[in-house]
Amino acid sequence: MTTAKEVVLGLLAGALVVVVAAWPGGIPLFWAIAIAIPVTAVTAVAVRVSGPLEPVWTAVPDETASSTHPQPATLAARLAEAADDQHRFRTRIQPRLRDVVLRALGEFDVDSPAVRARIGPELHHLITSPGAVLPTPERLGALLEPVVIESLVEGR
Repeated sequence: MTTAKEVVLGLLAGALVVVVAAWPGGIPLFWAIAIAIPVTAVTAVAVRVSGPLEPVWTAVPDETASSTHPQPATLAARLAEAADDQHRFRTRIQPRLRDVVLRALGEFDVDSPAVRARIGPELHHLITSPGAVLPTPERLGALLEPVVIESLVEGR
């Protein structure tokens, strides 16, 4: 809460005490104001301290989905599923592998002769052919290693 709101609420509480004490209570106005001053101060302090208890009316942020931030275990599980399911490999893993390789090389066309020469025929077949089969993790690592090293050397 802002300081202005705290002061206004404190003054409203003090004014309420003065009105209640003076009119139905029959207390002289001087004494009603004297009683209201500490009430005003205590109310302002209480409102200031209760700031964290105010409800926050903003939406709760969405949790990070595993598809946007893949964890190694999730990635390993998806690769294991893709090894058994050719359709999953062709529709999910192969396009992502192709994008990763192209981004690592800084290229746009996977079928260009320059890209084919840089990645080799086996990796090119893996990321472009509809009949390609996901190799073992060790073989996939060996195929991708030169591309990763090249991108690290070039600073991509």
